[in-house]
Amino acid sequence: MNHNNNKNQNQIPQKQEQKKPLKVNRTIVLTRESADGIITFAKSWHPNEGILILRGQHLHKKGLVRIDGLVVPPFASHGPYYSGFPNYDLPFDLSYVGTAHSHPGGTNRPSLQDLNNFFGLVSIIVSFPYDDNCIGAFDRNGRSLALIIS
Repeated sequence: MNHNNNKNQNQIPQKQEQKKPLKVNRTIVLTRESADGIITFAKSWHPNEGILILRGQHLHKKGLVRIDGLVVPPFASHGPYYSGFPNYDLPFDLSYVGTAHSHPGGTNRPSLQDLNNFFGLVSIIVSFPYDDNCIGAFDRNGRSLALIIS
């Protein structure tokens, strides 16, 4: 009698679960005032990056994130290739839905550093020359999200 076979027969087979990647179908709605504020802030910090906190609502059932306000983060740091702020200095506020920052170099794609420091549901990046056509919205994996400026 083979003892190894008895051991395997008494064990309950484990269910093989395959995790499917979570598909995010999220549309970002940015008010005209917020878009203008992001652009103006980016221009004022050029040639350094500028960073803001996005304030708004996550409308789960509609798949929307509506952004209607901006907050200048306390103790933010700015440079030609970086911007950031210490998360632990922020007051607890459930209306914070993400961040917006500028890329003076000309591309609005998130860098690895941007993805590693992702905050909230959305990251908005505006690139030089800082207009509506230079604004992009991204999820925490760097995938582009639909953006509506209204």
